[in-house]
Amino acid sequence: MTKADRKEREREIRSKDIIDAAESLFFSKGYDNVSMNDIAHETEMARGTLYKYFKNKNDIIAAIAIRASKIITEMFQKIDEKNHTGIEKIRTICLIYYDFYKQHKGYYEAYYHSGLFNNEGSENLENLRTIRTKTFQIVINALNEGINDGTIRDDIDPIATSLIMLSMSNAVNNLIPVTQMYMDDYGLTQDLLFDNTLKMVLNSIKK
Repeated sequence: MTKADRKEREREIRSKDIIDAAESLFFSKGYDNVSMNDIAHETEMARGTLYKYFKNKNDIIAAIAIRASKIITEMFQKIDEKNHTGIEKIRTICLIYYDFYKQHKGYYEAYYHSGLFNNEGSENLENLRTIRTKTFQIVINALNEGINDGTIRDDIDPIATSLIMLSMSNAVNNLIPVTQMYMDDYGLTQDLLFDNTLKMVLNSIKK
């Protein structure tokens, strides 16, 4: 191993240590409640050292979101194994995204909130943008398959429909206080809200 290889390996190990420590703090305390100082303390590094590896806190969140994307990509790989029609694939995509949210809330938060950041010259954010684009294309492709196989209406716009479905899914996952208030008043759980949202989506696009 050359000196350059050894330095690169050491950098990778140190970066992973920072991400691991930050992930533990974010998952236990929440992303808004953790600072770079907290991460520096957890890793026993000087705050300035962190900036040698990550531009800022958002850059670290993006690195965690990349881990999240690997989980959801692996979950999405099962779609073609189980479904044959476009409408079946759309149903499974929605179920997978909700399962991802329920089973991996810490990773979901990173994946969701990192989409709100400007790229800021961050390699992690640029990589995440590429990953997100590929994932979004899976939904568009499934809609197009449904149009072609006759299970989905041919008068919908696949891109606009994908965006609407994404917005509805995130609205169910990220309940605002007034929505939660109405749900409590009428005894509606988050799972029931998701089930009804899914039915509405499917009924609106199926042929």
